[in-house]
Amino acid sequence: METLESCKFTLCVLLTQFGKTFAAIERIKTELKQDEEQGQSIHLVFTMNTLLNNKQFANRLEPIEDTYGKGSVCVMSSERNKYTGRYAHVSNRIELQSMMFENKRPRVIIMCSNSTRFDDGVQFLKSINGNEIYSKYRSYVYFDELHEYISDDSRKQIEEIHALESVKGIIALTATPEKIFKKPGGGFWSKIRMIYLDEFNQRSYAGHRDMIFNEVNDFFPSPYIRPGIFNHDQLEKETIGFISHVLKRFPSILGDRTRTFIPAHKRRLSHNKVQELILEIKPNAVVVIINGVDKIIRYNDNGHMKTLSIISDNEEVCETIATQILCHNLQDRPLVITGLLCIAMGQTLTHKKLGSFTSAIFGHMDLDNEDIYQLFGRITGRMKDWDNYVKTEVYCPTKVRQCCSVMEECNRNMAVFHNGDIVEHSDYIAPMLEMGVEGQAALDNIRKKKEKKHKKLKIELDESKYDWAGKGSSAEYELFETLETASARKKEILSSQKKSQAVKLNKKTDADGFHLCSVAQKKKLYLRDISSLGKTSNLAKNHGKILDMGVGVVELRAYVFYEETEIDPEKYKVALRWIKRIDEA
Repeated sequence: METLESCKFTLCVLLTQFGKTFAAIERIKTELKQDEEQGQSIHLVFTMNTLLNNKQFANRLEPIEDTYGKGSVCVMSSERNKYTGRYAHVSNRIELQSMMFENKRPRVIIMCSNSTRFDDGVQFLKSINGNEIYSKYRSYVYFDELHEYISDDSRKQIEEIHALESVKGIIALTATPEKIFKKPGGGFWSKIRMIYLDEFNQRSYAGHRDMIFNEVNDFFPSPYIRPGIFNHDQLEKETIGFISHVLKRFPSILGDRTRTFIPAHKRRLSHNKVQELILEIKPNAVVVIINGVDKIIRYNDNGHMKTLSIISDNEEVCETIATQILCHNLQDRPLVITGLLCIAMGQTLTHKKLGSFTSAIFGHMDLDNEDIYQLFGRITGRMKDWDNYVKTEVYCPTKVRQCCSVMEECNRNMAVFHNGDIVEHSDYIAPMLEMGVEGQAALDNIRKKKEKKHKKLKIELDESKYDWAGKGSSAEYELFETLETASARKKEILSSQKKSQAVKLNKKTDADGFHLCSVAQKKKLYLRDISSLGKTSNLAKNHGKILDMGVGVVELRAYVFYEETEIDPEKYKVALRWIKRIDEA
C-alpha cells in the first residue's frame, strides 16, 4: 500500500442531506476541466442499490451531460428493456468496454452498489490500466453510502483498484462512517484520510439544532428491551403503536396544510398499516407510500380512493410528489409520507414547492445509531432560506433524540476539525465521550454488526453427478439481493454465452426433482421452474435449494439462502453458480 500521504482513498463525511452528492459532482466537474492538460478522465459512480437513489444521483449529473454532450453520462444496469432514462445505457461490462472505442466515450458511468457491479468496476478499471490506448486516462471512483455495502469482499476490491496506476482517486460518501473504520492494526482501513472541503457552509442547513423536539417517553417500557431483528410482528406493533399514541396525544399534527414524515418499519405491511391509520384518523389526508413495490400517493376523492404514481424517469421523487400534489390541488390537505427501506438513507423527501416537514414521528427504539440518524436525516437539509420553511416538530423518545444529536455532532466534528486530516475510529466517536448523558446513550446504542460475507452453500444433491464449472473453471458464486436481479443477470450471461435455445420440458422429473428437457442437439438437460418463487412467502421453503437452471451443456443454477441463522422471507439473497452434468459433458 502507498503511504498515507499519497493515499488515493478519501472519505467524505457530512451531515445528512448536507450535500455529499454535490461535493462528489463538483469533484467530477473539477477533474473533467483538467482533461485537456492531464488526459481524459473517466468516473465510475456506485450509487445506492435502490431504484430511487440511483435515479436521484443520475438526475443530478444532468449538467455534465449538458456541458459535454449526449453520451457523456452512461448508466450500466442489466435491465435494458426497463431503462427509459435520458442517458446512454449498457447492460454489461463488455458493452461498456466497446463504447470506449467509439468517438463519443462516456465520461461518467453510473452503477448500482452490488457484488456484480463492484466486480464489473474492478475488471473495467483493470482493462483501462493495462491498455496502451488508454495510457493517458485518469480513473476516479465514487462510492455513495459505502457504509451500507462495506464487506470483506468490497474492501479487497477497493484495495485492488487503489493499487492500479490509472486510478487517481477514490471517494467514499457517507453520513455514518463507523462501520468503514477498522481498529488500530487494521491496515488500510484503520487510518483514513478525510476529504478536504474548501468551506463547511451551514448557513441554510436545517439539522438537529433547528428542530423542535417533543420527547414522548410514556409509551415504551423502561428499561427498553430491543426485540429480535426477525420479530417483525413485535417491531411493527411497537412502531405503529407509538405512531397511534402520538397522534392521539397531538391531533394537530394532522391539521390542514401540514406535511408530516411518519416512517413505518421494514415490512411493506407496516407501510399499509400507517396509511390505514392516517386515513382512519384524518379521512381527507394524502398519504405517500414509498417502498420496494408501491411508490404511490393515495387520497379520498368524494368517497373514492384515488392512486397517483410517483415514478418518473426524469424527476427526483420529491419533485414528483410536489408536482402531483399541486397538480391535483391537494396542498391544503394533511400530507403524510411513509415507508422505510427505500427512504431511510440518501433519499431527499423535502421540496421547495411544498416546504419543510411540519412534523415527524420517530418511534424506532430498536434501530442503532446509524440507522436512526439516517432516518432522521430525511427531515434535514438546506431549506432555511425557503419562503415556506418552518421548524419541524419532532415527536420521539428521549433516547432517539440523544442518538441523533450525538451522531450529528460526530459528523460535524469530522468535517470541521478534521478537514483533510488522517483520522481513526477514535477520532470519529470522540464527541460521544465528551457529551455526557447524551454521548453515553449513543455509546450504549452501538451494535456490532458482522461484515457481509459471501457464504458457500450446502448443495442438496448427489455431488458425484456434477462437476462445478464456474464458467469453465472457477467455482465462485455471484450474489444478488433479489430473484429478479439474479434472473436478469442469468439471462444476460446466457445471452452472451449464446446458449439460448428452444427448450421442451418433459413432465417427468429425475430423483433430484429436475424436469428432463431436450434441445436441438437432443442432449438431456435439467431445469427447475422458478415462476412459483416470485413471492417471498415461498422463499423460506427453498432455503439452500436449487431454484433454477440455465440451458446448455454448462448450466447456471440459482440458489436462495439466508445470511442469518433464522430464516426471514425478506432477508434473503440469491446465488448463481455454473455446473455441468458429468454424464452429459
